[in-house]
Amino acid sequence: MSAELIPIIAFLSGAMAAAVISCLNASRASRQQMEILKRGHATHGRVLHIWKPKFYGAFTRIYFEFEPAGTEAPVRGCHVDRRVAGEPMASLPAIGTTVTVRYLPDSPTQAVIARLVSRFTD
Repeated sequence: MSAELIPIIAFLSGAMAAAVISCLNASRASRQQMEILKRGHATHGRVLHIWKPKFYGAFTRIYFEFEPAGTEAPVRGCHVDRRVAGEPMASLPAIGTTVTVRYLPDSPTQAVIARLVSRFTD
């Protein structure tokens, strides 16, 4: 093998490994959202901010706050909206909107906006 090909092969191998790891992480995060939807307790929350990515490959993030049962201080969460790029964003809640939040009672920071996850179960 030519010494000139080694850096090219190393770069392509690294790029391929990064793509596989990224796909596995996205898959794991989607499963975790579904698990929170199934096992989580429901409450109401309020959308605080929506961050839309400026580049391809990133996901929209919806920041919200809610008060889990038995707590006095609100908890802030971030829902990562994993819809495919190019899919309409019309169904995103507006800032200030009240939304149904599902959270794990033993770890309230693990929370999702229910209607944004439930669209995957239909």
